Amino acid sequence: MRRSLSLGIILAAFHLSTFAQNDKVINFLFPVKTDGIENKVTSVFGESRGDHFHNGMDIASTGEPVLAMAEGKILYSRFGEDDPFGEEFGTGNSVWLDHGNGTYSSYYHLKDGRFPGLLEERLVAGGEKIAYTGNTGHSSGAHLHFVLLKDFGKTIQDPMKVLPIVDDESPPVIGNLLIHHDEYKYSQVNDGDNINISKAFPVTVGIQDAGKKPGQRRGVSQIQISLNGQLLKKASFSNLHYEKGEWKNSEGFPFSELYFKDQYLVGHLDFRNGENVIKVLAWDFRQNLTEKTFTFYVSRIR
Repeated sequence: MRRSLSLGIILAAFHLSTFAQNDKVINFLFPVKTDGIENKVTSVFGESRGDHFHNGMDIASTGEPVLAMAEGKILYSRFGEDDPFGEEFGTGNSVWLDHGNGTYSSYYHLKDGRFPGLLEERLVAGGEKIAYTGNTGHSSGAHLHFVLLKDFGKTIQDPMKVLPIVDDESPPVIGNLLIHHDEYKYSQVNDGDNINISKAFPVTVGIQDAGKKPGQRRGVSQIQISLNGQLLKKASFSNLHYEKGEWKNSEGFPFSELYFKDQYLVGHLDFRNGENVIKVLAWDFRQNLTEKTFTFYVSRIR
């Protein structure tokens, strides 16, 4: 089951329950009690997950305390023990908290064994232990996936916007430019290449952010792409909102207009004859910037 579908089911089931906080400013904490957090952030908000956005943030962890990000009321919890013979949810064991004013947080893939009191409608303090990190549900390795929702579930926010700063001085790395001929075939375009083109094709670019730990393959928080000096796309991944049956980013782009084959989509481009220049800029969540220019030469063929 997709996470976006799980969000809708849970929110509908609770009729968008509210917990009044009188516009209190919420100071959010990291929900995992662990050392070296800068080396354990494995996935960030807005990344591609094949056919949908990654709607939260992942921290590699096993058997460590999961903490409430802020004071809140227990909204929902589901553990495998509730229905041991039923189909396992993709989220695995999970806990949801209501922080008031339409703000919710959720915590997925938790270790088996619900903490006492999680079935009660009670307040938990910010930083209170509510579970242990695990590997339940659709998870390829032990980690905590957590989500921050606002506007009574209509907006999903990048947790990095409200959490304490994570150290990272390394800019993203912009990789290859690809022209996709069909579902499975593509050609790599290098700077200075001469290529033959007969029609418009999807064009993508690979962008990754390793952060403090070499080998990490995280997404970025903002991209800007131009072709021959004309802006094609400027997109950020600070939040997602639900509109007309699909999740869209801040600028209104749905997933299909931002990603193709798990790469960032430049566009479906019909290049002009002669010189073409694509310029890509990318920022990570700490606003470290990198840019790369691809200059190549096109021969139009019939």
